[in-house]
Amino acid sequence: MSGLWAACGLVLLALVLTTVLKKDAPAIAILLSLVAGVLILLRAFEMADGVLSNLTGLLEQGGIAQEMYLPVLKCVGVAVVVRVMGALCRDNGQGALAAKIEIAGAVLALALCLPLAEQVLALASGWTA
Repeated sequence: MSGLWAACGLVLLALVLTTVLKKDAPAIAILLSLVAGVLILLRAFEMADGVLSNLTGLLEQGGIAQEMYLPVLKCVGVAVVVRVMGALCRDNGQGALAAKIEIAGAVLALALCLPLAEQVLALASGWTA
């Protein structure tokens, strides 16, 4: 929970500073915003590493094969990246580019889920892939 509060503090600080700097030094304001975003994402990835380790251990204890949950985790990763990239595009007035990255992410998510769909179909119909 403290990580969230630290991230919120960093966001608020970056928002105030970028608002002040936007008029006189827009390039510095953009760089400040990007640096704050990178710092927050790095911290989030550190926290996610521990969560994924615990989740993997729990799923293995439950006897769930990695092939069943790995595509879901990959799709979550794709969704996070696409959301961040789309927001960056929209912040810079590139709505059409944001839509294209979202389409690419959706196609990639579907491709990542194909092995899971095969596993589910195999379980449902009794055939082996």
